[in-house]
Amino acid sequence: MVDVWTMGEMIVEIMRVENDVPLYQPGIFKGPFPSGAPAIFIDTVARIGHQAGIIGSVGKDDFGKNLLDRMKKDGVNVSQVFESKDCSTGVAFVTYYSEGSRNLFTIWEIRRR
Repeated sequence: MVDVWTMGEMIVEIMRVENDVPLYQPGIFKGPFPSGAPAIFIDTVARIGHQAGIIGSVGKDDFGKNLLDRMKKDGVNVSQVFESKDCSTGVAFVTYYSEGSRNLFTIWEIRRR
């Protein structure tokens, strides 16, 4: 039985290796890392020992596999996550700045042809 359920976005984050590099400049990125506020929240709930589950969707792609594999490893119930063959998993490209802010560009539900 699940103690805590959440519902919402499940995306991966790809971030700059160095701080203070704007997204419009060429540079090096690292990732993908599982992300999205609901996904981060419920993964933390599972890691501290509670029965946790998420309702959401990912693409049936490598980024979706990244998310699902991590959550399963950490003990999150992903039985209510829909894997879409028609849409890609959301991706956020992020740069962090030394003073604490960040800038991100998010791509949601790219339709495949």
